[in-house]
Amino acid sequence: MKPTEDPTLEDRWKATRPIPAHRRETGGLTPAQLALADDLHTRALALRAASEEGLSIREAVTLAAVQLGLEPPRADGDA
Repeated sequence: MKPTEDPTLEDRWKATRPIPAHRRETGGLTPAQLALADDLHTRALALRAASEEGLSIREAVTLAAVQLGLEPPRADGDA
């Protein structure tokens, strides 16, 4: 670019590092996947907040997945 040219807004505000996949217009999650992830996240947070025993994040997400029918229930000790 010549010093006398004005850069376009696109050039001036170009990303300086790669954009994460979930922020890109293509290659990220589909709208259905985003909705499901949001449901799972919301339910896991609610379970964790309501837990008297203090569920870990992993336990809350696993329980939320079971409740949403995304994962079959597992016996204690199954990894």
